Amino acid sequence: MRRLRYAGLGLALAAAIHIDWHLARPAHHRLSLAWAQHWIFAAVAFAVIGWLISRWWPQAPGRAAAGIVGLGALLAQGVEPVLELAVYQHELGYPDDPGRWRAFAICMAAGVPALLAFALRRPRGQGHRPVVPEA
Repeated sequence: MRRLRYAGLGLALAAAIHIDWHLARPAHHRLSLAWAQHWIFAAVAFAVIGWLISRWWPQAPGRAAAGIVGLGALLAQGVEPVLELAVYQHELGYPDDPGRWRAFAICMAAGVPALLAFALRRPRGQGHRPVVPEA
């Protein structure tokens, strides 16, 4: 079950990074919005995934977060652009659009801290309880 959750969160993160690319890229492309604040979507999507990581891997959330972010980034920025060229332009290669890397960097800069903030939080009831002196 853990492997399925791990793979599912990796795919969900890859999908969020890809959606962020559609929100960020210039409007002259198909399915694009040219939204300058696309990082807001990235922060929210990464935070939700971080929250799930903290719930499903309470003993080692940092390790799970690193693997899931690595998997999502590899799929979204490594595999998907190659498949996009293969399907739409019928050639094998990698897109040379510098805007893709800029949008990816902004997405990761906003998303990774949000993911870590939620993934590394202490679940309720496992934190420090203050000592209250008895009267």
